[in-house]
Amino acid sequence: MTKVRWDVLKKYGIESYFLLIIFSLTWIGYRRKYILGFIVLAILFSLFFKNKRKLIFRDKFLIILLFGFTINNVISSLLSIDILKSSLLSLLWFVVIFIPMSYAGFGLNGKNEFFIKWIVPVSFIISLIFILYLSIVFLYDLKTQGFVYRRYSFYFSSIAATPDTLTMLSGIGYGWLRQKKDTKYIWLSFFYLLFCTFGMFITADRGGVLALFTVTIILLSFDYKRLVLFFIIIFVVVYVSLKIDSLYTIKRLFDYLFSKSTLSESLAWSTLASFRAAWGMIKDHWLMGVGTNNFSKFVRQYGTGRWFAYAHNFILQFWAENGLFGMIFGLSIIGLAIYRWIKSWKFYKYNYIALGVGASFIGMLVGNLTNSTIWILTIALPFWLLAGILCSIYFVVREETNHFEQTWVGDEPSSE
Repeated sequence: MTKVRWDVLKKYGIESYFLLIIFSLTWIGYRRKYILGFIVLAILFSLFFKNKRKLIFRDKFLIILLFGFTINNVISSLLSIDILKSSLLSLLWFVVIFIPMSYAGFGLNGKNEFFIKWIVPVSFIISLIFILYLSIVFLYDLKTQGFVYRRYSFYFSSIAATPDTLTMLSGIGYGWLRQKKDTKYIWLSFFYLLFCTFGMFITADRGGVLALFTVTIILLSFDYKRLVLFFIIIFVVVYVSLKIDSLYTIKRLFDYLFSKSTLSESLAWSTLASFRAAWGMIKDHWLMGVGTNNFSKFVRQYGTGRWFAYAHNFILQFWAENGLFGMIFGLSIIGLAIYRWIKSWKFYKYNYIALGVGASFIGMLVGNLTNSTIWILTIALPFWLLAGILCSIYFVVREETNHFEQTWVGDEPSSE
């Protein structure tokens, strides 16, 4: 190890290893609800050092948006029916967003590539374990009981968290394989995406399937031959599963996904009902919302007759709970990460990994058009960590390419 690498490890080593633990535990879902406290303690430790404080607070634009978002949400909550709890959760969401986005910089900055060298390959290994577990359980049930009519999930994770985690891992795993130069890795990354697609289908989550398809389209946009092949394979699988009697159990899965079963119709109804309830809250409280975490307390008032925890749409969730400006600030923070990704990923020397992280981030957003899981703490943490990685890539590229000078840092993506 050279002196430079040793100095970098010495400077950012503790934070980098903390990030490895945080990413690993959030991916597998083990003790995930305690990880936020762990990362809060980690960043408090880092604040004692001047050079590390500079890294944490370098993103002035993000801080301005987050202050606006938090102040608006606190005011909204102070006007709500559950003033104390709602206000405290508004402050907590500042922590949930700011700390992961800021702390991600310790694993990925111009002098430290710990995220690339360690966290990315570990995430890939976890994704394989994740999908193998889902596949083995599904095939075991298929052999012993026939098709088990349920939503498959990872052992440590919840039903809601499984498809979202798979979406976030798929882009990272693809990027890690595709970044390697050998032609065989192009095909390995392609088959990896097919494997992820199968894993997502057996979670029986329609938002997750849409999210993973979005990720796949983004990733294979620079590899159009395999993009066409991917859709041909999917079409053939769907057609055969609908026509061959021996695959009738698979047909039932597609029936479930496309709302042809009683259970699926019930799920579709609940989503639409929560949309209507959210829109009712927006019409009555369009400026300030009903207050953070108060959606479930108002939902019965808007004709649903049932209790729903969230709006099943992240945009409606922002607006219904925190009003017009809460939605604007919330979407601005997300938009900032996407804008920076668009500006920088091509110029980053690990451009396929950057492409994969950004695709997973956008895939999560697409999935959350029929969900609000980025507003659930256990899913929000890895989501905002991805946002932090996108912003870190942006800062690295800005420093290394003289403000996005039009030259490639890594290999230009091609459609070979």
